[in-house]
Formats: sequence, C-alpha cells, structure tokens
Amino acid sequence: MSKLAVDRLIGEVQSELVTFLQSGTIAESDVVSTLDFTDLDIDDFARLKRIHYCLSDPVVDFVEKLPERVRSIKTANQRERVQTRGEIRGSIDWNQTTKLRHTDSYGDRTIFACESPYVEYDIPENLVLKRLLWVIHRTADRELSSFDYGWRREQWSDEQIRGFDRLYARNVHINRIEDGAEIEPTTRDLNAARTSREPLYTEAYDLYDTYRQLQSSQYDDPSVQSLLRETLVVPERVPRLFELFCVFKLIRLLSELYPRLSLQVIEPGSSAIARLENESHRIEVYHDQQGNLRFHEALEGIEAETPFFKRYQDVLETHVDLMRAFLNRGAGKTLYSGRPDIVVEVYKKGADTELPTSVLLSEIKYTESEQTFASGLKELLEYTRFARIGDVYLQETPEVDVGGLLITDGVKTDEVEGAVRHVQAEQIIDQGEQPTDILERASVKSDIT
Repeated sequence: MSKLAVDRLIGEVQSELVTFLQSGTIAESDVVSTLDFTDLDIDDFARLKRIHYCLSDPVVDFVEKLPERVRSIKTANQRERVQTRGEIRGSIDWNQTTKLRHTDSYGDRTIFACESPYVEYDIPENLVLKRLLWVIHRTADRELSSFDYGWRREQWSDEQIRGFDRLYARNVHINRIEDGAEIEPTTRDLNAARTSREPLYTEAYDLYDTYRQLQSSQYDDPSVQSLLRETLVVPERVPRLFELFCVFKLIRLLSELYPRLSLQVIEPGSSAIARLENESHRIEVYHDQQGNLRFHEALEGIEAETPFFKRYQDVLETHVDLMRAFLNRGAGKTLYSGRPDIVVEVYKKGADTELPTSVLLSEIKYTESEQTFASGLKELLEYTRFARIGDVYLQETPEVDVGGLLITDGVKTDEVEGAVRHVQAEQIIDQGEQPTDILERASVKSDIT
C-alpha cells in the first residue's frame, strides 16, 4: 500500500488543478489525457467537461425531479390578431373589421378582424430551461448511453437515460418550446429564470450558468470549482492521478525556485504543459512529450564492432524479415527508443546557441517496490544518456547540465551524490523540504535572474 493516502493525493490534485485552470497556466489537453475515463479516448476538453457536468449530482437530481415539475410548466396567454372570412375566432375587433370592409374587401360583410387567444410557451424562463435540457439530452443520448461502465450506471442507469429521452422527445409541454439547438438565451431570458419564483427555473438558471462558465473556462465561480473538485478527478485511476500530482507539484516547485519567472498562459495547441518566463530566461515543462529533445537511436548506419552487438543486430534484422513474412508488415530497426514522464528545459534568451542551459528528465513510479524502482532508475539513466537535440548528445555537452529525477511513493533510499536523484511523494508535499533542495540536487540551476 502506498505511503501517501489516496484521499490526500486526490486533495492535492484537486487544489492544484483548480488553481492552474483558473490562471490558464496549464495545457488543458494534457489534463484531458490524464483525467479521461479508462478506454474512452477523449481528446477534447470541452467534451470531457460536458460529460463530467452531466454526471454531477446537481444535474442528475434536476433530471430526476423533472417529470413531476414539467406538468406545471409556466406559459403566457397571448392574443393573436387574425383576419377571417365567414368565421369568428376569439373576440372581434370592430374598428379593424370596419377598416377591412371599406378597403381591401369593400362591402364584404363576411370579413372579420379577430383577436384569437393562444398559449405562449416560448417565454424567457422556458427558453433557458429548454436549452439546458438540450445540453443534457444530447450528452446523455450521444455520450453516456454508450458508456458500459459501473460508474456511469451509478449516476445514469439505462432506464434513466431511456426515460429522459422519452420525456424530452414526447412531453407535450417541452415539445411546444422552441428547438433547444436553436436557442441562445439572452440576458433578459437568463434574468427572468434567475429571478423566477419557481424552483424549476431558478435551478435551471444555476445549472445552465455553471455549464456556460465551465465551457468558457471561467473557473472562478464557486459552483464551477465545486464541480471540478467533485467530478474531474477519477480516484480509480490512482497511478495516473499520482503522475498528474507529480507534474503539478514539480511545476509548483519550479515557480518557487525561480520566483522572478512567472507562469505563462498556455495557448491551445501547445505541446508544453506549462511555461515559466521572464526577460532573460524561459523554462518549458513537458508531460508525456519529448519537448525539443529526442530519445531515439536507429540501427541503420551503425557498424557492429563486437560479437555481442553483431548478434543483437542480427536479431533486429531477422525480426524485420519475419514480421514481413508472418504479418506482411514492417518493423523498425530501432536500437533504442523511450520518453521520460516529464521533461524540463531551461533556456537563456539571446544566447548564441539553441541548446538549453539545463535539462531535467523525470521518471514517475507509483510504487513501493524496489524492483520497480530499479526499473525506473535504469530507464532514467537511459534517458540522460540518449537525450539529444539534432546530433548533439546533451550529456556530452559541457554547457548543458543534464539531471535526472526519479519520483516514487514510498521507496526509502539513501542519499546519493550525482546528477540522478530520488525523491518520495511526501518530500514534494512537505513544506520543510525547500524546492532548491529537491531540484538543485538534480542539476537544475538556481542562478536564473
């Protein structure tokens, strides 16, 4: 069992997640890949937020109470002026009737101008309600219904989804309101729902307002923060959650180590998960990305100089031939290929070289196992040896400091001098451990001004 309690891990991630999302200083696409549900392969943060929104307790409770509430949906009695021939609909407007008989239809006593009563459903409160129901319905119908998981059924059972679909499609009151896809609630509509005396509309306003702010990345509202804390973190995926915890904490440590560098707003499409910058330096943080580095060695062009290497080369070449023979597909002649969990690159602006001044490569292992620790340590050593930009191997370049950081959750080790360091999750949280103690020991310089 991990020494870091899961509920504490969740709390740390929730707190950092909301903070980073509020400031826009983290790449949302990276959050999607980490917090996505197992096997769903969701790469759109707006879609992920919509799914989590519809899974939240307030939305589920609202839908459960809807069948009873829509029976007394609010309407307005209106009167429509119509021109008839030979029949009377509603009350007769004699002044207008007289004008008609003396102009367009001179002398025709069968012409009447009437005010016909009708029930108006497209009132402001109902427009907000219908738009909210449309958002929930399309998500339940297109997304949730296809998720064959227990966590989905805990919030939306198959019968609940079918029942809501029937209500949305067939209820006479809901159907008489304008098509939800065509509704764009105005400020007047929203204010009418917000100030209504009916809980149906005030709750619809609150839910729709939360949805709007969530989708527009306005994370300051308490209800939005509550939804993020309660639904965006999926505790069952603890190893991935631990990885995101380490990424967040490392970014936080970097911002403390370099107080003169500020976290920058991350633009959509950025491959970096975070960036710190000032007039003289730039730090780029990558998660599950190579950044500007490469960790790949092709076998082509390498001459075998020892019997062992010759045998290994023969294995790779035979593998390519047999893959083509067995499966009619090729295979790469790759001597080495890998990628660290985290890459931190430190650059000095205006330098004559495009090389970074420092690089920190980090491997994360959610484990207490010494065997897994050994595997992670070996991987980290490989990353530091093979890391290169173009044809330049960084560890062979004196002007570039290359460090490695192995993060585990519970493996106790002795302190070791060198460019590769090990820290436990508790050390990252512990305020007594200074960021310089953790990062400088891993060859991340602190002389940035």
